[in-house]
Amino acid sequence: MFGFDLGYLVAVPLIGAILSLLSPIRLLVAVVFSLFSLTLSSYAFYITLSMHEPIYQWIGGWSAPLGIGFKLDGVSGFFLMMSGVVSFAVGVYSLGFFKEGYKRQGGFFWFFFFFLWTGLNAFFLSEDLFNLYVALEVLSLTAVVLVALPGYRKAIKASVNYLLLSLFASMFYLFGVAMLYTNYGTLSMSLLAQRLAGTEEFVFALFPLILALSVKSALFPFHFWLPPAHSSTVAPASALLSALVVKPPAYLILRLWLDVFPDNLSLEYISWVLGGLGALAVFFGSYYAIRQRTIKMLLAYSTVAQMGYLFLMVPIYYKAQSLEVKTTVLQGFALQALSHALAKASMFLSSGNAIYVARRDELSYMPGFAHSHPFTFFALFFSGATLIGLPLSGGFVAKFLLLKASIQTGFLFQGFIFLLGSLLAAMYIYPIWKESFSSKPEKLYDHPIPRPMELSAFMLGFIAFSIGLISGFLIRGIMGRD
Repeated sequence: MFGFDLGYLVAVPLIGAILSLLSPIRLLVAVVFSLFSLTLSSYAFYITLSMHEPIYQWIGGWSAPLGIGFKLDGVSGFFLMMSGVVSFAVGVYSLGFFKEGYKRQGGFFWFFFFFLWTGLNAFFLSEDLFNLYVALEVLSLTAVVLVALPGYRKAIKASVNYLLLSLFASMFYLFGVAMLYTNYGTLSMSLLAQRLAGTEEFVFALFPLILALSVKSALFPFHFWLPPAHSSTVAPASALLSALVVKPPAYLILRLWLDVFPDNLSLEYISWVLGGLGALAVFFGSYYAIRQRTIKMLLAYSTVAQMGYLFLMVPIYYKAQSLEVKTTVLQGFALQALSHALAKASMFLSSGNAIYVARRDELSYMPGFAHSHPFTFFALFFSGATLIGLPLSGGFVAKFLLLKASIQTGFLFQGFIFLLGSLLAAMYIYPIWKESFSSKPEKLYDHPIPRPMELSAFMLGFIAFSIGLISGFLIRGIMGRD
């Protein structure tokens, strides 16, 4: 057992959000509560490495089906750690970013920053489908505001489109939740797992739930809202959106397959559909990324492609017969999510550095950037290598685990897509490196970048690349289910 209440993981960033809005010492509040929240998330992850059973906690002493339940296990602890590390690094970057520009928006950013962190922690801990809906709406509405943060027309248009599509997805999610509650009388995932066994009615609720989560995670062909939203806003917001906000819906789909749904023929068909859409996301997301000439739009389409890997594993997990293979898939899923979160946050923050210096985001304005700002270049190098899946990187280990599981289960098509995705990623990452490291630069930018902006982007990229060396430690707490 551990020495703090799980509710602290939600309460601390929520208090930080309130104080950052009301307190005159906003930056001090941001530093203190970011450190405190990161410490709690890291400790929650640490204790999952040695525990053998999930930890359940019911807020106010009320148990299911009336109480609000939190559940901490290896998977949720891993994602809490991911959110904590990325959020903290983005917070450090923002200290320099909003000091140099967007000062008016910086006054409101910290409230939404901590509110987003609150929603993430609540989502990864929640054990009840309705509480998950509440946390998901907190994330969506906060993300909508972050997209509109710059205040210009392009950002506001992308924000409104995101809002409308998010509301559409939320209605479908609530419809599915209502169908489950009508038939089974509970929304607790632990109780649903017991009551769904031997029944068929849950299949009708499955379609609106999966549709809603697919839209919110920008799975192809529901991805069209993501590139404008992620490329239109400021760099810290883009990093949070691309690294973290799109992960919870995919995480919930994993949770439903892992903890709730029994074996059913309809589930097999749906898993094939999700796997197929994941493959299309890898291909078309990469294709459109290759065609882009602005770095933020390139990175946004890259997110569509990289998210496809998380759905490719669904049919592999469903058909896996042994606990060993299921564990391999889960560990690959978690490492892929973490590697992408760290690398994509680093790349968006680095793109913010490039735009800060060049005042433009076209790739053609980056020649010679490696000569004048090596920290930013190496951030782009390490994070790009992770997205490609070069050896030693977290992306390499994740793809190796998923490729291994696909071969063990006979899903050779998925294995081919994993390899093809790495090749396509190299095709859209290489132009960034080439332009930045030009031996005959057209422009050299001497404008210094604030140190918090450079170091936070570099550290995220370096960690993303080097976690392959400690992947065994990171995924030790993640176990499969029989």
